[in-house]
Amino acid sequence: MASTLTYSVSNQWSGGFIGNLAVQGGAGGLNGWTIAFDAGFEITNLWGAEIVSHVGTRYVLRSLSWNAVVPPDGTVSLGFQAAGSAASLPQGLSLNGMPTTGGDTPPALSITDASVMEGGDGTRELVFTVTLDRAAATAVTVNYATTDGTAAAGVDYTALQGQLTFAAGETSRTIRVKVLGDTAVEADETLLLRLSAPSGATLADAEATGTIRNDDTAPPPPRIAIGDASVVEGDPAGTGGGGGAAGALSTRGNQIVDAGGQAVKLAGVNWFGLESANLAPHGLWARGYKEMMDQMKAEGFNTIRLPFSSELLHSNAAPNGIDFSKSPELQGLSGLQVMDRIIDYAGQIGLRIILDHHRNSAGAGTSGNGLWYEAGYSEAQWIADWSMLAARYAGKPAVVGADLHNEPYNGNWGGGGANDWAAAAERAGNAVLAANPDWLIIVEGIGTYQGSNYWWGGNLMGARDRPIQLSVADKLVYSAHDYPNSIHAQPWFQQPGFEGQLAAKFDQMWGYLYRENIAPVLLGEFGTKLQDPKDLLWLEAITGYLSGDLDLDGDRDIAAGQQGASWTWWSWNPNSGDTGGILADDWRTVIEAKMQWLEPLQFDLGDLPAGGETDGCGRTMLFTVTLSAPAAEAVLVDWTTQPGTAGLADFTAAAGTLRFEAGETSRTIAVAIAADVLHEADETFSVVLSNPRGATAGDMSGTGTILDDDAVAPPPPPPVEDGGLEGSVSVVNAWAGGFQASVALTNEGSGAVQGWQLRIDTPYEITQIWNAEIVSHDAAGYVIRNAAWNGGIAEDATVSFGFLGQGAGALASLDLVL
Repeated sequence: MASTLTYSVSNQWSGGFIGNLAVQGGAGGLNGWTIAFDAGFEITNLWGAEIVSHVGTRYVLRSLSWNAVVPPDGTVSLGFQAAGSAASLPQGLSLNGMPTTGGDTPPALSITDASVMEGGDGTRELVFTVTLDRAAATAVTVNYATTDGTAAAGVDYTALQGQLTFAAGETSRTIRVKVLGDTAVEADETLLLRLSAPSGATLADAEATGTIRNDDTAPPPPRIAIGDASVVEGDPAGTGGGGGAAGALSTRGNQIVDAGGQAVKLAGVNWFGLESANLAPHGLWARGYKEMMDQMKAEGFNTIRLPFSSELLHSNAAPNGIDFSKSPELQGLSGLQVMDRIIDYAGQIGLRIILDHHRNSAGAGTSGNGLWYEAGYSEAQWIADWSMLAARYAGKPAVVGADLHNEPYNGNWGGGGANDWAAAAERAGNAVLAANPDWLIIVEGIGTYQGSNYWWGGNLMGARDRPIQLSVADKLVYSAHDYPNSIHAQPWFQQPGFEGQLAAKFDQMWGYLYRENIAPVLLGEFGTKLQDPKDLLWLEAITGYLSGDLDLDGDRDIAAGQQGASWTWWSWNPNSGDTGGILADDWRTVIEAKMQWLEPLQFDLGDLPAGGETDGCGRTMLFTVTLSAPAAEAVLVDWTTQPGTAGLADFTAAAGTLRFEAGETSRTIAVAIAADVLHEADETFSVVLSNPRGATAGDMSGTGTILDDDAVAPPPPPPVEDGGLEGSVSVVNAWAGGFQASVALTNEGSGAVQGWQLRIDTPYEITQIWNAEIVSHDAAGYVIRNAAWNGGIAEDATVSFGFLGQGAGALASLDLVL
């Protein structure tokens, strides 16, 4: 038997392939060998031989030292990678100068496209035909496998792979792929069937397209309709009545809920700087504050955690680090007034604000002593500051909560004394709620509890033994901070397989509050530069935990309709030395690698009622808009309010476009209702739908009824005898057009006083009052009496209340008459 040469193709792709040559030694074997051929392709890589010559299309290859000898009937293999088509076979093959036909032109394999109608149920088959361009003398094999195109394996078809065999003389075989029927109206879908690794043949056409043709017709569009609604109007802030500001949030179990009782999630970012010596959010040297906040909104954040210092509220220094050409509205303002502008614009664009008392004196980080008070900043001042802010921003639904103090790591939890953080949080939280019962009260953890250390602000173990108790129910949110290895190499990060233990660590320190349905949890700070590999394992674990996968097994562990824990990423600012920011150092470019982790956790809170502002403490009326059936694509409808017996003094006119995502059948429209204390008939207005897209019109008008809750006003009660009361009134804070006042009453008589009433003569309008009630108001001033809980004043004891005033006039024109 003479020596022979066999050629085959083992793999190919668009623009290239792998070719193989086998040298058979024949009866006498070979001692050195040379192969020559003409090629319509270019060899780019060669193994098992070397190129002796390449002129034009002619290649000459030679054996290497280690494979030159081919024993009798033995075989030596070589191969190459080539650029070009595998169908372009080598021509004129010769071995040691002798022409050879062995495998010179092996048969070529091809596969054809296929299509099938999908059907409504069961399965159909895509039938692909694979052919050889001529019969082979021996068996030919080739591998095949399906690959997704627009069709998905397991949803539209059953994935398939295997090996096809052609017997000697056979030139045609079929491959059958099962297609899964459905009734969805959709475009035709495709999959690919690819051939690879042929034996005894080459690949001429290795890829075929299978088309699943849709045979379903679209159902008729759903009908859209709006229902009627009603709400009790409530009383204005400061009149002693109920009511809650439009857009106010509350809690239910471990969920934060909106005015309609729907579970929501705060998903935001920290924007620091107001707590620093700049007395303004950082980055305003590079961009305007509105542009900055617009970008936060566009990136999907719904909340800003806004750190501030006590010093900011009392400083006369001008804010710095602001390019006023980019933010001209901030020129000449105090730091507190800059905060006002941030909050006002948040209301306009639908962002929520959490105010975070980050430290006492202006600077970076938390307070140096790890407490909420220090020299020059007493606990009493801290509480008074919070009362002022709560009253100042009442009626502004953009502000949803008070993070009472950042990282009180040196406080104890329930241990008593001046450093008992749990007790101090209750004192401050109740003062805030007395001035503004609509805010969430956010209480952070400490650093160490019963010998267990954790991140500053992250240890909430004590809340199980000594929970926080507030005067207003359903307003408490616990908050933790959690960071990765790059911030501090905590011991739990040093254990092999630590990532598998992180869920238990989260649960031990703060997650149990959520998992056991005790209270909502806000992860107020977490972040990383994404540079430490351990950070990535931590980030995967904590984002999974926040999404509701509480044991990190890949399954959602919370009920449908519930939201995972709320969060605010640290930070928006790139100038955080620990974590960097969402923004790069140019203060403009978003670091998409971070957003890829956060986007699945975001939540759309929708627009603030009434464009972000309300006057007093009116309610929100919710109209439900429904579709008769889910739609396959988004449905949109315009809406607007129209007065009836209720005019624009009774509700806030609004309009917009409501969007139903595919599959949704119910959405709500919120309209802010103005509170009053007038006895009147129930009043009505309408919300009218128009221009539906993707749906047909049903009931397009809903009637809103404002239910009156005011009785006929009784005559003012006679004044209460002063019983030895002495009173004083003082202005504790002032700004352009307004001020905050404090009134103190001391019982200097010989016995306890049961109930008190006084008059304040002033040209100012009282817009907010706490720890007291307004009895009446005339052109000269106000009659004010005790709240239900502080009418009794023991001998030598003192009670106090406060109020906000606005209007022109001298502050000295505040006269108190007992």
